[in-house]
Amino acid sequence: MSLAVLARHGRTFRLAGRLLPQKTLSSAANLYAFCRAVDDIADESMDQNAARAGLLDLRHAVLANDASHPLAAQLLALRAGTEPAVALIDTVLSDLGPVRVADKAALLRYAYGVAGTVGLQMCAVLGVDDPRAIPHAIDLGVAMQLTNIARDVAEDALHNRLYLPATWLPPGLQPVGIMDAPGPVFDAVQQVLARADRRYRSAERGFHYLPPRVRPAIRAAARLYEEIGLRVLRQGPSYLHAGRCVVPLPRKLALLAGCLGAGVWGRVPAGPHDPLLHLTLHGLPGVHA
Repeated sequence: MSLAVLARHGRTFRLAGRLLPQKTLSSAANLYAFCRAVDDIADESMDQNAARAGLLDLRHAVLANDASHPLAAQLLALRAGTEPAVALIDTVLSDLGPVRVADKAALLRYAYGVAGTVGLQMCAVLGVDDPRAIPHAIDLGVAMQLTNIARDVAEDALHNRLYLPATWLPPGLQPVGIMDAPGPVFDAVQQVLARADRRYRSAERGFHYLPPRVRPAIRAAARLYEEIGLRVLRQGPSYLHAGRCVVPLPRKLALLAGCLGAGVWGRVPAGPHDPLLHLTLHGLPGVHA
């Protein structure tokens, strides 16, 4: 069931996951399915009060280690930590209703909440035993979410959500007006992707902490996602009218093959984590600041 959810909603991750050992892929798919279910509670409910109640019920079950709740049981079986899961649920709770993001710090804390937390949990799923890997894993999750935000500006606007920081946009710009301001909106998108790029580079420096057997898959997931942002940048402001940006399958397969070779035979870059990348995340689980 979890692999089916991954194949349907996370095709990029499913493709990269083909490089994982089967048992690890199964655990990663279970984590993805949990995160997907949290999103679905928020996005698919016709009643915001019901969605809030469902999320709060799950939050309580996770904190109480209550395996009688099916979703909580799915998470608890992974032994990936409850703190990041609670942070994820809290951030999704903030997504109920219209969304506006005040500034860069709020953007990065949001990206941490919905995706940096997943990177943190993935360390346990992948069998990473060096704590120095954790901040790099968080950076990869944040980078991927920033890429999502850049790609989905027009789609999110249809749901009255605007994740681009207000301080990077014309004063008072609302989601309904983004198509009328493609230049300033794209300027903000470029800033989002610049911050994603710095975190992709940080993730690369953390790959050497990964067990060699899982390294190619995580490198592939990073490269496949980064490619989405590169294509957005190449399209320019017109991407807002072009529909969701996707990476064609031949390009995905070429990136996948390159990551497999690099992961097995290539040199893995290494380096200390830059605490400045987590400066706005102070106080959150796993951060290095």
